[in-house]
Amino acid sequence: MAVGENNNAGRRPARRRRVAILAAGSTALALFAAESAVRLFELGPATYQPTRIDPPGGIPFDVSDDAFFVYQPNKTFSYLYDPAGDSRGYLGPAGRVTYEINPFRMRGPAVPVEKGAGSFRVVCLGDSFTFGEGVHYPDTYPARLETLLRKATPNRSVEVLNAGVQGYGTKFAVRFYLSYCRQFQPDVVTLGFFLNDASDVHETVRDHVAMTEPPPLSGAAGVSRLWSIVERGRYARRVQGDYFETTRRSFDSEEWRICQDLLGGMREAGKLEGFRFVVIIFPILWELDGAYPFEDIHERIRAACRAADCEWIDMLDTYRGRRAESLWIHPTDQHPNEIAHDLAAETIAQYLSASP
Repeated sequence: MAVGENNNAGRRPARRRRVAILAAGSTALALFAAESAVRLFELGPATYQPTRIDPPGGIPFDVSDDAFFVYQPNKTFSYLYDPAGDSRGYLGPAGRVTYEINPFRMRGPAVPVEKGAGSFRVVCLGDSFTFGEGVHYPDTYPARLETLLRKATPNRSVEVLNAGVQGYGTKFAVRFYLSYCRQFQPDVVTLGFFLNDASDVHETVRDHVAMTEPPPLSGAAGVSRLWSIVERGRYARRVQGDYFETTRRSFDSEEWRICQDLLGGMREAGKLEGFRFVVIIFPILWELDGAYPFEDIHERIRAACRAADCEWIDMLDTYRGRRAESLWIHPTDQHPNEIAHDLAAETIAQYLSASP
């Protein structure tokens, strides 16, 4: 081998080291520039304080030995949202939404148990969607429904009871009707059916906590805003994916079989007690203006309603085409806001007014 070739071979490792050093330096410089830009221009998704309950200590529930839970009567509690995320200015400067529980363990004003002559009563069963989490009471769909039905029938006394309870699935909603609502002798009973109603209540709580609490961030994320954005994005995608997977899996579970039986049971109760039973199907507020991921699940719920001879309204038809985020309470909370509640009330009022 020639001497020149030996010299070239000796230079190659040095060149590779210089290239590696230059590449590392360029990467570090690019990362520094990106970090500086992120901080200077406040790029990336905004971060908000998690929702707080006031007074502290959790929702005022009474819980029975078999895990059935109901609101404590005559209680008031509030949710406090970060006002910085309230782009509509709906929540007020303190970001506060207050919930008043009446003596019958329901949200809103109490009505006499005894039904007046000519009175028309609607009981709205459901979960936090029906309860109106994050929505002032007059803007919840049961309250708006009462207003709309009164306008449509001014000569009739209309009362709509909000029997939604946060965290409920169909099983507990039906039990709540039998324990607390039947005495009001409703003319119509609606059941707000959200897609996680077929999930076990413990899974529902777990998913809710994961989606509302701050993500666990590494030490690097505490130092670098850029890395914080990366970790927050990864966490949000994982939590959303877990939630979707749990929801889809629940429709092959024993809970879903129980839900279907209960739909038939409520339909039969309606025949015996003289009320119309209407299922209100609420979609997950996600990609409503694109490839909504649960079209097939909605069809399964509608098929279950048909099999049980139940009336039903699918709110996916009402919300479709809208940007999902425009129907959220807050960037940290995907529950339906006052706009979504108003749309639901209008749809339900039109349906009840148009059909006998």
